Amino acid sequence: MASDCQPRPSGYHRAAVPSWLLKAGVQGAISLAPGHHRLNALLQQHVTRSLKLSEDVFATKIAQCGHHLARFREVRDQERPPGTVLELGTGWYPIVPIGLALAGADAVTTLDVSSLTDADRTRRTLELYAAWLHSGRLASALPGLDAARAERTLSAARDTGSATAGELLARVGVRAFVGDGRATGLSDGTIELVVSNNTFEHIPPTVLQAIMAELRRVASRGAVMDHFVDISDHYAHFDRSISEFNYLRYPPRAWRLFNNRLQYQSRLRASDYRRLIVDAGFTVVAEEAQCGAAQELAGIPLAPQFRHYAQDDLLVLRTWITAVA
Repeated sequence: MASDCQPRPSGYHRAAVPSWLLKAGVQGAISLAPGHHRLNALLQQHVTRSLKLSEDVFATKIAQCGHHLARFREVRDQERPPGTVLELGTGWYPIVPIGLALAGADAVTTLDVSSLTDADRTRRTLELYAAWLHSGRLASALPGLDAARAERTLSAARDTGSATAGELLARVGVRAFVGDGRATGLSDGTIELVVSNNTFEHIPPTVLQAIMAELRRVASRGAVMDHFVDISDHYAHFDRSISEFNYLRYPPRAWRLFNNRLQYQSRLRASDYRRLIVDAGFTVVAEEAQCGAAQELAGIPLAPQFRHYAQDDLLVLRTWITAVA
C-alpha cells in the first residue's frame, strides 16, 4: 500500500468576525425549511457565489475523472476503459460521469441521494465539454475518447429544447437517478469501477458502512474503487479566517450546533475511511494524501475524540484511496 503525503502551505488568516458561523447558521435554518435544496442553491448562487461552474472547477473535475481512469488501468493492467461504472454523489454538475462515458465506459450510472443537478446545469456542463472537444483539450486530458459519444455530446450541447437533465445525460451514455447508496438496485457483481469525489465526507459513518457493503455486493471480481475524500473543515474553504483543522476542536455536542444536513461533515480521518473499506471486503492498494502544516495543527486544541489519532493521520486534509474487490 502506497501513501504519499504532500504538504499544503498554510494560507489562512485571522478575521474579526468569522463568516463561517454566519453560513452555518443560515444553512442550518434553511435545512429545516421545505424545499431546502432549492433554497440552498439560491444561497450559493447569489450570496456565496459558489455554485457557478467555472473553467477552473471544470478542469479540476476532469482531472479527477482522469485519475479514476488511470487508476483503473493501472490496477487492472489493461488499456481498455471499464465496461460498467458507478459514481456515488452526482452533485450539482454531472461532470465526472459524462467524462467517463466519453472515455469509453459502456454503461455509466451516477447516483445521488438528492436531486441537485437540473437541465440548465447539465447544459452548462455539456457546453464546456463541447468547448474542450473543439479545442482538442479534452483529448489530451482524457485519452481514448469515444468518437460516437463525443458527437452525441456536441449534439446535446446544442439542444436548447425542453429535455430534462436525465434525458440529456442518457443521450451521452449516462444513467442518473436519485436513490440511496445502501440499496442501489444494481445486480450482484456487475460494476467494474466505483468512484466518488467530495462525497464520503458528507455521509454519516453508519450510513457509509452500509454503503460500503452495498458496493461490495455490486462490485465484480477485481473491481476497482477510486475515491477522492476532502477531510478538511469545509467551512475553511469559504472563510479563510479559520484553519482547515478548525473543526477538530469541537466535541460532538458542540459540533452538532454547526453541522447541518446541507453541509454535513463526518470529521472521519483517513484511517477511518481505510478501515471502512477494508471491513467491507476490499483491499486498499494505493493512497495519496495532501497534508496541512504541523504547526497549524498544533494551534488547534483537539477535542477528546481526536486525541488518540496519530499526528500523521490528523494532518491529512485530502486523500485519494484506491481499492480492489
